[in-house]
Amino acid sequence: MNTDTVVAAIRESGVTRIPLRISGRSNWLDAGRPVLAGKSLSLRDDIGVVSYVPGDLTLTVRAGTTLAEIERLTLEHDQWLPLDPYGSSDGTIGATIATASAGPLASSFGLPRDLVLGLEFVNGRGEVVRAGGKVVKNVAGFDLSRLLTGSWGTLGVITEVTLRLYARPHADRTFVISLRGDRATALAHAAYTSLAPYALQFVGASAARALGLGEHPVCLIRLGGNDAVVAEQLIALSQIARPEEVEGRIWSSLRGLDRNADSVVRISNLPAQFLGTADRILSDDLPAVYTYIDPRRGVMRVVVGTNGEGRDDDVVTSGTSVEFGSDASRSTEVIFEKLPPEVWAQVSPSVVADRLSQGIRKAYDPHNILNPGILGD
Repeated sequence: MNTDTVVAAIRESGVTRIPLRISGRSNWLDAGRPVLAGKSLSLRDDIGVVSYVPGDLTLTVRAGTTLAEIERLTLEHDQWLPLDPYGSSDGTIGATIATASAGPLASSFGLPRDLVLGLEFVNGRGEVVRAGGKVVKNVAGFDLSRLLTGSWGTLGVITEVTLRLYARPHADRTFVISLRGDRATALAHAAYTSLAPYALQFVGASAARALGLGEHPVCLIRLGGNDAVVAEQLIALSQIARPEEVEGRIWSSLRGLDRNADSVVRISNLPAQFLGTADRILSDDLPAVYTYIDPRRGVMRVVVGTNGEGRDDDVVTSGTSVEFGSDASRSTEVIFEKLPPEVWAQVSPSVVADRLSQGIRKAYDPHNILNPGILGD
C-alpha cells in the first residue's frame, strides 16, 4: 500500500461512483454515523517511517503506522508523542488525525491539530495534496492540516503525517485521590495555580470500580518533568489530600474503557460549570455507564454499554441531561462520537448542513465518494 494505490482506488471510485469506506485498523468502524459505501479502502498496511530527525523533534510516518509503533520508535531517542486518544494504542496515526481523537494529555500538550506539522492526503479527485511542512516553524498560508484534522476522511484520505515530538520527561508519576468533600473544587483550583499536571481526570464511581480504584469517585493526576518539579508539585498536592501513587498504566486502562462501547458522548462547557455539578455527576452509579471529567478543558465524557454490557438506549444520551443553569447551557456543546445506528437520526442528523461545510466538501470531494454519510451529509 502506498500513495499511488490510494490515488488509483479513489480515481476508480470517481469513475464508477462507488463510494469508499476509509479506515485504518478498523477499530472504530462503528464511530460516527453509518457510512453509505460500496467498497472499503484500508490504510492499515501503509506503514513505516519516512523521516525522523530527533534533533528537530520531528517525525514523518505513513498513515497506517500505529501509535504503539510511534511510541516504540521515539522511546529509543528519549522522545515521545503525547497523543493518547481514547481506545488503545493499536489505532493508526492517520485515523487518529482524521477523527481528531484526543485523550487526557490534551489539556497540557494540545489536541491532534496542535501536534501535526504537516500531512499528505489524496482528495476526492485523486489528486495528491501536501499541507504544512516538516519543521516546527513553518508558514504556508491557509492551514490545510487543521482542515483535514477531524474531517473524518470526507475531504481526503490521509497518507502521511509529520508530527511534533517532545522530550520524554525524566519523572512521570501518577496518583489517585479520593474525591470526598470539596476536593474536586480544591484540586481544580490547584491545577491552575500551584500544579501543572500532565493530565488530570475526575473519574466517576462506576469507572473507578472498573479500574480497580474503589467504590467512590476519584481523581487521577499525572505529574511529570524533572524530579525536583514533580517533588514540589507533590508537596502542594499533599496540602489538599493524601495522594496514593499508582502504576502509570492506569491511563491506558482508563482510555480502554471506550473499547467496544455502544455509545460515547462528549460534553463541553466552562470548567466552572462542571465543578458545580461534579459531585452529582460522578456519583451516578449506573451499570456499564462510565463518566469522567477533565476540569481544565471543561470536557465530560460518558461511555455507555462498554463490552456489550448494560445496553439501554434510554441512557445513550444520559449525559446530555446535565443541568448547568440557563446561562451555561447556552455554551454547552454536545458531541456524539458513537451511537447505535438507529439513534443517530434522532439526536444528531448532520453536523455539516451549513453552506460553508457543504462548499468545502464539494471542493475536495465533488463526487461524494469518501465516507459519505459519516458526518450526516
